[in-house]
Amino acid sequence: MSLTRTKCLWALALLLALLWPGQAQATNIRVCLQTGVNSVELKVVEGTYQIKGGSLSASLLAEADEGDLIRTVRNGAIITVYVNGKQVGTSNVNVSVLATGSGRNVISYGNRQYRGSISLLSNGYVLNVLDMEHYLYGVVGQELTYSYPKEALKAQAIVARSYAYYNLGGTYYDVGRSTADQVYGGFTAEKAAGGNVIVEVVDSTAHQVLHYNGKPVEALYCSSAGGHTENNENVWSGAAQPYLRGVPSPYDANYNYMNWQVDYSASKLAELANAYMKRIKQDGSFGSFVSLEISYIGAGGQATASGRAAKVTMVGTGATVVAENDNIRSLLGLKSTLFSVKEGLVQPPQEPEPVPKPAVVTGEEVYVLNGSGNKVQRKWADVFAVDSSGVTQQLGDLAAAHVRSAETVGRFGTAEEAATNSSSDKKQNAVQTPGTVTVTGGLTLIGNGYGHGVGLSQFGAVGMAKNGSTAWEILQHYYGGDDKSKLELKKIS
Repeated sequence: MSLTRTKCLWALALLLALLWPGQAQATNIRVCLQTGVNSVELKVVEGTYQIKGGSLSASLLAEADEGDLIRTVRNGAIITVYVNGKQVGTSNVNVSVLATGSGRNVISYGNRQYRGSISLLSNGYVLNVLDMEHYLYGVVGQELTYSYPKEALKAQAIVARSYAYYNLGGTYYDVGRSTADQVYGGFTAEKAAGGNVIVEVVDSTAHQVLHYNGKPVEALYCSSAGGHTENNENVWSGAAQPYLRGVPSPYDANYNYMNWQVDYSASKLAELANAYMKRIKQDGSFGSFVSLEISYIGAGGQATASGRAAKVTMVGTGATVVAENDNIRSLLGLKSTLFSVKEGLVQPPQEPEPVPKPAVVTGEEVYVLNGSGNKVQRKWADVFAVDSSGVTQQLGDLAAAHVRSAETVGRFGTAEEAATNSSSDKKQNAVQTPGTVTVTGGLTLIGNGYGHGVGLSQFGAVGMAKNGSTAWEILQHYYGGDDKSKLELKKIS
């Protein structure tokens, strides 16, 4: 590359940095606040701003100080700008309200205040462009309550930064402000109760981003994994990521959403199927409900890591609807895909080959529930199970393949207690024996957890922190994957 060409490209990069900082600087991020907007009303709360129109020309239209009102109106591709009711110029590309000066800049949009700059694109996107660390001030406290242990909050800060960093470089923006990415409350969130705690936590982890084998981690996370996280390929299509492996998350049991139940009539299932067909634009009408088949076999023909459902096939008189992996939540309106069928079992699942995995409970002893529902402590060697056919067997190492949390109930106990426990016991955990289940009438799903179940479980992290784990130990547990030595924290500039 010639020196002249290098200088030209450098100059262009500098110019773009002024207009679109998020594209040129890794420490800045573009957050999409809204789409399909024709008119934007802003008010300068703190600091000073420059209003610029165009892309490469970056023409200065006006300046604004504290208290000034800025309004932009989009008519097709043309954006007209007003300051305090006076028209100051137009742009046919975008309008950026850019923070200037060295002090804090805050601008209001809608019912919230935001640090940094605001841009309106000609396609109707409204973006908040700001420093990555300031962005996190408005995220961490929205994802976890400030009163939770600081080590859990630190882990959340690192995960949120890593997720944002991984997603830099989108066509129009990097992340949204909702749960589709991560919840962002802007400067308004900073001023809420506990905002100072969140700022302190973010600052204590400043610029730290998770890397695995030298590459940035897509640090996915969910509210509650329900006792065990899941391999990413069993939730979304794509290659298996070595740092997104299913691991035990036993502390989920102590928090909300560990257990839930949903009842479905045949008519309700038909209603859900019709609604899903409209969302995915599938032609035809579902008609009346005929049957529903649930498969617990994931990628590679193996049982999913956590016991999550992998595929639901719903047959109607008019159409058949298929939902796989996390789309099952959308089809059935569920908190998670970690569930078992309680009623309407027509074709019991086939007994699969055990899938080895680490037991949730470590050590030589485990707490189980006896036939009376009382929690008792037993050695693994004394734990037996009764299968759906009434056969009693000693679990031994099989416990590692089937136990998901300390809340597992109904089928475990001593040899004598197991004989008195029936597979019809209504106290069941959400783990379904891997295989296929078919129902032809109403059914009840018994479920655990909230969210997709991949990566860090927020409630699990809180529980680990309360039990004495550091932020780094929490991150190693959930993202250590196949080789914890490959997980590291790197500072981004």
